[in-house]
Amino acid sequence: MANFQEKLYKFMYGRYGTDRLNRVLSVVALVLLGISLPVSLIWGRTLAGGIVSSVLYAGSLALCIWSTARTFSRKIYKRQAENSKWCAFEYKVRCLFRRHGGNKDTDTHVFRDCPKCKATLRLPREKGKHTVRCPRCAKTFTVRVRGAKTKK
Repeated sequence: MANFQEKLYKFMYGRYGTDRLNRVLSVVALVLLGISLPVSLIWGRTLAGGIVSSVLYAGSLALCIWSTARTFSRKIYKRQAENSKWCAFEYKVRCLFRRHGGNKDTDTHVFRDCPKCKATLRLPREKGKHTVRCPRCAKTFTVRVRGAKTKK
């Protein structure tokens, strides 16, 4: 077993390995494969079902090949750039679904993120420019509040 591990270490030396984007690609490939199997079993005899099943299967196969190629790639800087772009995109999507709008006190407070540590700060809703100090990282920055919300 130790001999196999040593050969694997030597083989992977200088190669990129896995990262967050590879894990996402693998999960999406498995989901597509999981969807294509029932589609082919239920609607596989029809032309549309066969086409949909084939497209899902081909997409799953393409994602698996892409993920494997990224894992064994020796172009580490390019793979890191791809992963950082993915992480930035994922962060933006996560920010869209934050619970700022679900809070009960949005009439009296605004929510802003600290530019340094990304902590969410709850600030009183007072119109104008305000200087705010983050309690987590002590960074001071300016926040502009546009106006008070009116209750309907």
